Amino acid sequence: MGIIRTLAIIGFSISGYLFFMKLTGKITSVVGCGGGGGCADVLGSQWSQWFGIPVSAVSALFYAGVIGLTFQRSKPLLTMAAFLLIAAAVWFMGLQLFEIKSFCPWCFSTHMVGLLTAGAILWKARAKVKASFIALPCLAVGVLALGQVYGPKPDTHEEVSDDALKSRNEVEEQTQGKGRLITFKRPTGELIKSFRLGSVPLIGSPDAPHVIVKYFDYTCASCRDMEGDLKALLDRYPEEIAVIVLPTPLNRACNPYFGEGMKDHEHACELARLGLAAWKAQPESFAEVHDLLFQRPVINEERAQELFIEIIPAEKLEAALRDPWVEQSLKANILDYKVLSARNPRMPKLLVVDQKQLHGLAKSKEVFVSLIGKALGLE
Repeated sequence: MGIIRTLAIIGFSISGYLFFMKLTGKITSVVGCGGGGGCADVLGSQWSQWFGIPVSAVSALFYAGVIGLTFQRSKPLLTMAAFLLIAAAVWFMGLQLFEIKSFCPWCFSTHMVGLLTAGAILWKARAKVKASFIALPCLAVGVLALGQVYGPKPDTHEEVSDDALKSRNEVEEQTQGKGRLITFKRPTGELIKSFRLGSVPLIGSPDAPHVIVKYFDYTCASCRDMEGDLKALLDRYPEEIAVIVLPTPLNRACNPYFGEGMKDHEHACELARLGLAAWKAQPESFAEVHDLLFQRPVINEERAQELFIEIIPAEKLEAALRDPWVEQSLKANILDYKVLSARNPRMPKLLVVDQKQLHGLAKSKEVFVSLIGKALGLE
């Protein structure tokens, strides 16, 4: 039983570490995960919990149970535990591959240890396998899966009313030009922040009566999820709402205000510049390019330009990348991020109306659409 116990201890340790990182909100700083956001994508997704309970905690408790069973030497229970480990590994590895489309090496290691533990149990126990030994574990994983699909989703958003951006009101890169001026004000009428359409990237109609602003990072998992929420919002209110989208990289190479202790997101700066350059080069194609930059796994600058080539002529994109406007606009977005993050570090960030801001994700598209609709007086 020594090898089973050793493998279970390893599985318990990995699961315990992931639970600690999830519990402390440090999923972007998982050791050795890389800056591309794989661990954050997985650990921050709806699949990382079951009715609010982190699955890493369930995994740790299960491995602790396996360790206990090695001292009891109960072949039937150990055999069922083996099949449960196999079923769980198939479910969660499948989610990473087909649903989340992002790779978390620590999570993958947990499931590989699970498969090895299951193999060791079945080899050591050599118990007669009854149908119930397979059916019960599959049923347990089925209950877990149903809870993840239909149960409550993580709710990370916070709504605040704050005029902190007042000090960042006059930013030439965001207000120059001749387009329509979008303003955010205090109840007294004092100006907090303004943007001029035509000077900033926009999704939706420039004639929409309501314009909200999104600060985001193309490599950020929750920012990608927010894209789905925003599409649902625009589908619901196609003529009433448009979205200013401001790339704000979570990488200290270009964003010195990214929080201490947080792991830099690989390719974040490069993709943000490409997004801005794409809008500058060919605004009518920006929505299509914007979607491409949210691909998973996260793409690098070279791959992004390969995808762009069929949409924006290479010479136009290269000229836009050399335009000082790209770097100036990126710095303006980052300065706004500095002020907004002092209030709440969660991403993405929305300016909804006047002082009203939203940080992080709502628990579902329906909740998000209703939340914004009510804030804008559309519901």
